[in-house]
Amino acid sequence: MNNELVRTKFERSNGTLVVHLSGEIDLSNAHDLQAQLKGALHDSTRVVIDLAEIVYLDSQGLRLIKQLVREAREENTQLELVAPPGNFARQVLEMTRMSDYIEIHDRLDD
Repeated sequence: MNNELVRTKFERSNGTLVVHLSGEIDLSNAHDLQAQLKGALHDSTRVVIDLAEIVYLDSQGLRLIKQLVREAREENTQLELVAPPGNFARQVLEMTRMSDYIEIHDRLDD
C-alpha cells in the first residue's frame, strides 16, 4: 500500500476495533486498504472507521466503503463511520448519500 497517501492505525477499546485513517483514499490504494480492513471486519463484532483525518476520497474510496458495508453485514459485524461535519470525507459522504447505507457519526464518542 502507498503509505504516503493513506495511513492506518488500529486501536481496540471496550470490545470495539477503531480504525483511524488519515491522508487520501483513491484508486492507487483502495484495493490494498480494502484487503487490510476486510480482515478487521472478520475478527471483530464492532468496527468504527474514523475518517476525521481523510483529506481526499474519490469514487474508489466510496466503492470501498460500500463493499465494507456489504462484507460487514455478511460477517454480522456492526460497522460505523466517523466523519466530522465539514471535513472532506463527510462532504463526499453526504453528497453521495452514503448515510443511506451506513451510520455516520460526528465524533468517536457519539
